[in-house]
Amino acid sequence: MNRWLRGLSVLGVIGNFMILIQGALVTKTGSGDGCGNTWPFCHGEVFPTYNTLELWIEYSHRIVSGAVGLIVAVLSVWAWRAYRDNRTVKFLSFNSVFFIVLQGLMGAAAVVFGQSKAVLALHFGLSLLSFAAVALLSVVLFQLAKNMESPGYKGSRQPVSRRLKYGIYGLAVYTYLVVYTGAYVRHTGSSMGCSTWPLCGDTFWPGLETQAGIQMTHRFFAGFLFLLTLWLLWTVKKNYPHRRDLWKGSLVAFILTFLQVISGGLVVLTGLELMIALLHTTLIAAFFAALCYLCLQIGKPWQSDAEPESKGPEPSGGRPLIQ
Repeated sequence: MNRWLRGLSVLGVIGNFMILIQGALVTKTGSGDGCGNTWPFCHGEVFPTYNTLELWIEYSHRIVSGAVGLIVAVLSVWAWRAYRDNRTVKFLSFNSVFFIVLQGLMGAAAVVFGQSKAVLALHFGLSLLSFAAVALLSVVLFQLAKNMESPGYKGSRQPVSRRLKYGIYGLAVYTYLVVYTGAYVRHTGSSMGCSTWPLCGDTFWPGLETQAGIQMTHRFFAGFLFLLTLWLLWTVKKNYPHRRDLWKGSLVAFILTFLQVISGGLVVLTGLELMIALLHTTLIAAFFAALCYLCLQIGKPWQSDAEPESKGPEPSGGRPLIQ
């Protein structure tokens, strides 16, 4: 039965990823009003009597979101019951449901009541948190299935300093802030506020009150994120050579943030070419999931590595969490 549970978790990850991409597609094509101000149906109809491209982009997003929400709910309840004593599984199960419901309700409120651009930018961030929670839950379920040590158990591995722990958690929080500035750029129509890259013409800082300023603020935030990720990779390689899980995770994160910067430049230089813009969204989702994976591997910053965070299968031969 647990094999089916793991299969359902993979389906949940794929579904949440589709929600992210469809949400970005809705924003980039201006299809948010495709179904009018009614929700969950289109113009109050289950089967719309007339068809437009914008209508079906928005309506398909709602249909997929509803189906994935049901999958995540079943997955979370099933995982909770299957691993009653594992606090990590229970934590991720709760957050998987919480964030997918919250982002759905915020999307509904935006359609029915309207929201400011600043609030609309939060919608993508919530979808990102939902995706990360389900992705991590899937990772944990596969780890437990291999009879490896339970997530959070650090007794047999090289301890991680609290400084690095707080650094990784801080990087995840900062990434969320960068994601918000990117979403704000899209919702304010500032994606072409600067038609050159990496700088805005001859101006280094055009100010916050213009679309160019909003665009450049996001670029500065993204550039600093790249430097922080480079620092993480260097720190792990230098100080934790035996933690292959951290090395692989930080290397993947660095590659993704590098590609993210390049794709961001291409979005501008190609004049908002749709496929590159969707790739930009895909990369940041994968990058944030990688950082959340690192947070899972190191455990809570305030907790000693010698203390298990959750109950679960006993360590098998002292093997690391990820081989």
